[in-house]
Amino acid sequence: MQLFNTHRFISVSAVSLALASLVACGKTETPVEAPPAAPPMTSTPAPAPMAPATSASEPSTTMGEKVDDTVITTKVKTALLADDTVKGMDIKVNTTMGEVQLSGVVDNQMQIDKAVEVAKAVEGVQRVQNGMTVK
Repeated sequence: MQLFNTHRFISVSAVSLALASLVACGKTETPVEAPPAAPPMTSTPAPAPMAPATSASEPSTTMGEKVDDTVITTKVKTALLADDTVKGMDIKVNTTMGEVQLSGVVDNQMQIDKAVEVAKAVEGVQRVQNGMTVK
């Protein structure tokens, strides 16, 4: 039992560290000295680049949304690992545009219900899709 608790502590710590690293990635630093401004152009400016086309069936995502989804995934996984009822190591978490998809195999329906409840309680989660099955 002690080995299981130690493993869980290490897993939760690792996921928390990963979350902190992701949050720190989004921070920007102000340069100490700004580079000199470029001299004014005398020629005709080039036309603005065109935005890439996206199909109507493919939603466009920004880098911010992808980072937010990664943070949500990490928070959900951390919450699942911290819960004693849920076997967090047996559940895979994937997030797309705030929608969390849970998958994996667990011991009983109670663990599925609890995992969905835990995921819904995480900040930023818009919806939870349950793809888990019972052994």
